[in-house]
Amino acid sequence: MSDSAKELAQLKAMHGSAVLLKEGGQPVALLPTFGFTAAGGKAFRMDLLLVPFMHSGYVTRLFFERQIADRGSNWTQHRLVERNWWAPSWNYVPASLRWTQMLLAHLRAVE
Repeated sequence: MSDSAKELAQLKAMHGSAVLLKEGGQPVALLPTFGFTAAGGKAFRMDLLLVPFMHSGYVTRLFFERQIADRGSNWTQHRLVERNWWAPSWNYVPASLRWTQMLLAHLRAVE
């Protein structure tokens, strides 16, 4: 089993509908209708895309289906896996983390 398959298995334990995709030949994890708490305790449900490698000057990235008002800073739009995504400016989440840890570290940007 490849490293990305192992990482995806751990994400699937957290979110059963997680899917492994490729962007630029590298593995990324799509988390459809992922539920999380942000913006001071509000519940959200939206698609997320975890990019566990360097992207657009950031060590790793978490892309959101849409922006979250009043959370995160400097949101920018990107096109990945044939879809538009949004990401706040949130850097230095290490690629050495497990993908589950990486996801949680990125979600801190919108708490």
